[in-house]
Amino acid sequence: MTDIRTESNARRVLLVGDTTLDPLARMLDKGSDAPRLQTFAAPYGQVYQILLDANHSAWSVRPETLVVWTVPHLTLPSVKKLLLCNFASAPEEYDAALREAEQFGEAVVAASERVCQVLVPTWVLPTHERWIQTLTWRHGVGVSNLLAKANLLLADKFAAIENIVLLDAAYWHASLERPAYDPRMYAVAKILYSPQLFEKAAAEIKAVLRGTLGLAKKVIVCDLDNTLWGGVVGDDGAQNLKLGAPDPLGECFVAFQTALKAFRSRGILLTICSKNDESLALSTIEEHPAMILRKNDFVAWRINWKDKAENLLNLAEELNLGLESFVFLDDSPQERDQVRQILPQVYVPDMPASPSLFAPFLTTLNCFETQGVGKEDLERTAMYQAERGRKEALDLSGDVDNWLGSLQIEVRAAPLRRESLVRATQLLNKTNQFNLSLRRLDESAFWNWSAEPNHSAYTFNVTDRFGDFGLVGLASFAVTGSEARIVDFVMSCRVMGKKVEEALLGYTVNSARAVGAEQVMASPVEGPRNQPARSFFASKFSNPDVASIDPIRVLIPPQITMKEES
Repeated sequence: MTDIRTESNARRVLLVGDTTLDPLARMLDKGSDAPRLQTFAAPYGQVYQILLDANHSAWSVRPETLVVWTVPHLTLPSVKKLLLCNFASAPEEYDAALREAEQFGEAVVAASERVCQVLVPTWVLPTHERWIQTLTWRHGVGVSNLLAKANLLLADKFAAIENIVLLDAAYWHASLERPAYDPRMYAVAKILYSPQLFEKAAAEIKAVLRGTLGLAKKVIVCDLDNTLWGGVVGDDGAQNLKLGAPDPLGECFVAFQTALKAFRSRGILLTICSKNDESLALSTIEEHPAMILRKNDFVAWRINWKDKAENLLNLAEELNLGLESFVFLDDSPQERDQVRQILPQVYVPDMPASPSLFAPFLTTLNCFETQGVGKEDLERTAMYQAERGRKEALDLSGDVDNWLGSLQIEVRAAPLRRESLVRATQLLNKTNQFNLSLRRLDESAFWNWSAEPNHSAYTFNVTDRFGDFGLVGLASFAVTGSEARIVDFVMSCRVMGKKVEEALLGYTVNSARAVGAEQVMASPVEGPRNQPARSFFASKFSNPDVASIDPIRVLIPPQITMKEES
């Protein structure tokens, strides 16, 4: 299986379907949002031929992503018979359709071995097909019942295949205000779907790819007055804000906060950027009885009278995250326009005019897509709050070495294991700043690579007296003769600046020597945001021309305790 491309290159996408998908290909390619794609639509109606035949001409484009979008009544012939209300043979057609769904799933699994990723939209009953309502969900007869079982069958079959993603096409259809199908264009050119549905599908597919490539947003920056609550707290007073029942407008802001809380629960960081009096704003957040969000739900805030663009820069510096990770939510069109112009890296969506639409608007944003939600995601807010405590400790100590010693940092190194594979692969694919090679692999490919002779991979968990950072480091190397080449060296930005990178590299070099390497090499690639990794390794080279690492420069710092797990 090939590596997943970095976002600096066009990612090749192959579309396979039983109707014409050329409009989708054009929409995927023309979009200015990342990632950049080069999309190829295979001839329609050759789904099984393409999936099962590795020598089919469609594969000549060497795709990295495969999208298989089919229509149930065309791919599953027995579904078409049920739609025709052939009740005499309905039970037989029902069972036959499930067997056909099984065969389709097996064909997709076979094709998944040739690409990095397969995206399969679920089967949806065409919205213009009104079937008999009293029968459509009846087991053994109804079409709605059948499609639900067929989709669940695919979900079960794909569950163990890491690089196959089943997409919720029913949501695409339901989100449209106009029809999803275009019968006229189907008659003319076998283009079944409307432009609106193609546009929605393109947006959702790109969102999934961004999540795969580590390009999803990570931080929500939220205003306070008329955004988190109704009214201006400095003028109206906390007791007169529109927030909570029985006021209908107040309930809208509660719904918006509840939606934000759900994002926080899945690992998205919440911050505040507001022109306000800090003490009054924070006391309102902590003491107002209708507040859903409290101070400990936010990892950072800038509540002052400064320019919001300046405050966003300060927040990014504090969190050690790039501005491209930020989403700015503000009710003021003027504030939004200023941030867009000064900080184009920040995503600034237009908020709805009515607060009643704030919560639905937030939940439909597709910029937070992720491959999974692990332990580190669920605890991310607590980790950043602990980081604030560490910075306060530094301010008190005034000496970096004493501060590092006071943190009581402990690094636990372990060989890559099945139970750490999900998080290790997530770190490999999402980390951009401290990433030696920017190599992108799915779980299966990374595990298989690490199991090859002369290949080694290690994970690193870091803790200090303020809390557990979790699994935040990954290193791998390959040994050829007496030379070891570091292939991956990845570290979360959360532990940068604490000499953890020194400890990780020291352990990696020692591990390579322990298996017979006399020379250790590393070749940092040049990416758009991985300057920290390149600078760090440049400082360790004894001969930059050949990227040879000087062992004298990679000692484990005395302030860090290194523990090894077998």
